[in-house]
Amino acid sequence: MMDIAFERSNRNTRSEIDGGIHFDIAAWRIDQFSMYVTQLTSLTVSGKNYVLTDAFVVQIARNCHQLTFIDVRDSFRLGHASMFALGEHCAGLEYASFGGCLGCLDTGVLSLVRGCLHLRGLNLSGLGITNSTLLVMGNSLHYLETLVLDTCLLISTEGIKAVVEGSNGMGCLFTLTELSFMRCPRVDEDSVEWCKQRLKPNAIVRSGPS
Repeated sequence: MMDIAFERSNRNTRSEIDGGIHFDIAAWRIDQFSMYVTQLTSLTVSGKNYVLTDAFVVQIARNCHQLTFIDVRDSFRLGHASMFALGEHCAGLEYASFGGCLGCLDTGVLSLVRGCLHLRGLNLSGLGITNSTLLVMGNSLHYLETLVLDTCLLISTEGIKAVVEGSNGMGCLFTLTELSFMRCPRVDEDSVEWCKQRLKPNAIVRSGPS
């Protein structure tokens, strides 16, 4: 097992591998990096950055098939290609955070969802996804426990109901324990109570302006 955590320090993005090796991600060729981390299971990038690119994530996905956790939120240069690659090569992925990666829209999210059916946690906050994508989630992600949709401005009450119930009335009904759709102006105030009546008694549902 190998975990990599990135942190932003001044103008560089540095990484720590297994608590010991530090390097500047921008200084490495993509193929050099992926060659050394083929056993990678967890990749985390912290802090707003313009360093991480689709080319980097694509190469990681192609070479690190054991990846189960990826957190690349607020990586402003990422788009559909990263999600396509993860959906194609990392079927065992269990947690993915693309919050704030504004280049990721319905097409990429759908590819990720359809290819990574064992997802348990998904953060899509701020993305321009629509209700149709939420319906696919409800029909496909039968292990989903945590879903963050904060500031997804295009989704509505219909989409929230779609991910909870799916097309057959089941959806993520029995698995979701945390659902957040704060700052989503098209989702009405009654949605919180509607969700609580259908999800597990201990489920956390967050909504509202902040």
